Amino acid sequence: VTETDEDLFAMYVFKVGHCSKQFVHDWKECPYAHEGETARRRHPAQHTAQPCPEFKTSKTCPRSDKCQMAHGPWEAGLHPDAFRTNLCAYGRACQRRMCFFAHDVSELRTPQPGLMHGAGQLAALKMPGGAGQPAPTLNFGGPGALG
Repeated sequence: VTETDEDLFAMYVFKVGHCSKQFVHDWKECPYAHEGETARRRHPAQHTAQPCPEFKTSKTCPRSDKCQMAHGPWEAGLHPDAFRTNLCAYGRACQRRMCFFAHDVSELRTPQPGLMHGAGQLAALKMPGGAGQPAPTLNFGGPGALG
């Protein structure tokens, strides 16, 4: 399956790119990162999809941002090596706002070698939201809460 703009946004921008809105808004509804939120994550080029054992057990890691493993489910699940590579147990009935899994075989992805550094593909994707522009409409599941 070819990477869609939604896939690229989810893997590389969702809760990675910092929100630049200068007004009070609901950060749970905003696809950009905010200080202190649980879903905030590092860019996937900084780590693998493999969960960090220290972070998994203690929610801290002595290597901090230098750790090459995923810190938490958001970094692991939205990593290009993992995102939508397996089917969701709930399928089309999934109610998660953000689901890391494919909801039918048409959404299944095969990780693409080199996509992580595919500057051409990412540069072609307009990354809105920085100057008050809306993010793309994301259909990641149903009306359930993030996480």
